[in-house]
Amino acid sequence: MAKRKLTSLRSVLLRYLLLCGGGCALILVLWWGIFMQLINLGFLLPAVASAQACADARETVALMTADTFDPLQISDLCRWAVVQNDTVLQTNMNDRHLKIALNAFHGGSGNLRYTQYQYDVKMADGSFCLLQYDYATPYADPALRDTLPDFQTFYFVLLAALILVWLGWQTHCTVRVFAAETARLNAAVDAIAARQLEHIDTDGVRIREFAATLQALQTMGRELTDSLQSQWRMEQQRTEQIAALTHDLKTPLAVIQGNADLLAEDDLTAAQHGQVDAILRGTDRARRYLAALRTAGEPPAAKKHMDSHTLVQSLAQTARALCAPAGTTFCLEERWQGNLLAAESDLLRAAENLLDNAVRYTPRGGTVTLTTAAEAGLFLLRVTDTGPGFTPEALAKAGEMLYTDAARSDAAHQGLGLYFARKVAQSHGGVLVLSNLPAAHGACAELRLPICE
Repeated sequence: MAKRKLTSLRSVLLRYLLLCGGGCALILVLWWGIFMQLINLGFLLPAVASAQACADARETVALMTADTFDPLQISDLCRWAVVQNDTVLQTNMNDRHLKIALNAFHGGSGNLRYTQYQYDVKMADGSFCLLQYDYATPYADPALRDTLPDFQTFYFVLLAALILVWLGWQTHCTVRVFAAETARLNAAVDAIAARQLEHIDTDGVRIREFAATLQALQTMGRELTDSLQSQWRMEQQRTEQIAALTHDLKTPLAVIQGNADLLAEDDLTAAQHGQVDAILRGTDRARRYLAALRTAGEPPAAKKHMDSHTLVQSLAQTARALCAPAGTTFCLEERWQGNLLAAESDLLRAAENLLDNAVRYTPRGGTVTLTTAAEAGLFLLRVTDTGPGFTPEALAKAGEMLYTDAARSDAAHQGLGLYFARKVAQSHGGVLVLSNLPAAHGACAELRLPICE
């Protein structure tokens, strides 16, 4: 296929200006030619005809008196008025023209239009004849002058109308060109959004700059598609990693639970029975977590109304079981109790993940605090600790699947806790907010969820 020749944007605008200017010049030439032809054909009189007629009338009326004044000897191209002692004896002017003539006769100014002229001719008996004419192109036929509008005014209005119509048409045509090019750009953006790069039309483009933009959009679309495909492959790899992790964890969990069950059958002290029960509860939670990992891609669990106090008490029991062997102190601050619309198992698991992280990174003798409160229509579940806090990298990336902070990672930490917490917060219309406490006194992880009305 032969390569199409494109037009530059500069050429389009230059063509528009040339067509506008050239068309206006042509209209003006034709307008003037028709105007002169009408004069040559005798349909119109030249503008000097009125001035000549008035000059001839000046010589005629100078020999007349007020009594012998004969209007038939004055051309109808002139307007006249005979004035004696400030009294108008005869006139062919209308009231407006007569008022202007008398004002000019008495030394007034600013009343005659720029195309009007007036002679004050003194007659033989001392009276005055006021002669007035318009420097214009009148109709040659007196009957037409009396019935039709002023030709010169009409003809100038016609010229302005023709120029405006021509400019409007050229502007309309140019706008259509730009609209078509812009429509192709919009269609290209829609095609990229729909990931249908084959629908981007670059064949019909006419302007070089728009063609370059479309090509850039095509390139961007391809790179975006490649990026999305790479991201999809990465997500697939992560899913496979999670599947492998859950499979590998089933065996050690079964060993732990089996041995804990055997220990529970022995004669143990009350403290030992409590420790075995904590092991069994922990393995049960771990099994639930593995089940949740296997269904990570499925829709969130169904939400139902639940009491926040019940949730907090369950979390407090878990937190104490986590803190006791770690040598840390647990504090509970329940500042609000109310009704929540949530998936109880998911929300419980997300909060337990926050508590587990806090206990893991709090040194022995430190404190983990669970606080619940309400603020601006939100339920706040906040877990703080007295550990080293988050690194800047962790604050930026924590919550991503399988992310582990190099400065804080360990073999038991797979970067899933905060990821689940963030996903649960989002599924409930809330957010997970991570921060460090002032003066580097520990970390803070906070779930912010809407309160059920």
